Amino acid sequence: MKKIEIAGTYSSPKIVIDSSTGIIKICGRSTMIKPQEFYPYVIEYIENYCNQPHTKSLLIIDLEHFNSLSSRYLLMIIELISKIEYKKGHHVKINWYFESDDIGIKENIKLFSKVIQFKINAIEHQYELV
Repeated sequence: MKKIEIAGTYSSPKIVIDSSTGIIKICGRSTMIKPQEFYPYVIEYIENYCNQPHTKSLLIIDLEHFNSLSSRYLLMIIELISKIEYKKGHHVKINWYFESDDIGIKENIKLFSKVIQFKINAIEHQYELV
């Protein structure tokens, strides 16, 4: 597995898994009514990556919005990636980007981090004034 890209739609996120760099990205929106028809394939790709991960893995989550149906799958993905850290000589970093005024996502990041007992870096989007 080199690089897998799943195009995003209005309700499903763009997914990029690049085993040559160790970068996994989830961005866009995850507001699907039936996430069980989308995420199992993504989780399978992530599990394959986790079997032979890059020595440095970076999970980037940059979701404008996600619903409660998707949150279960997002938590599974985060947990899978975080467990790579237990492999000798491997390092994992998880960065979750959010809008500064979105208190809900900030609270979810804290909750997810607590549940999986792994640090998730909550990073506010920075915008430059033009």
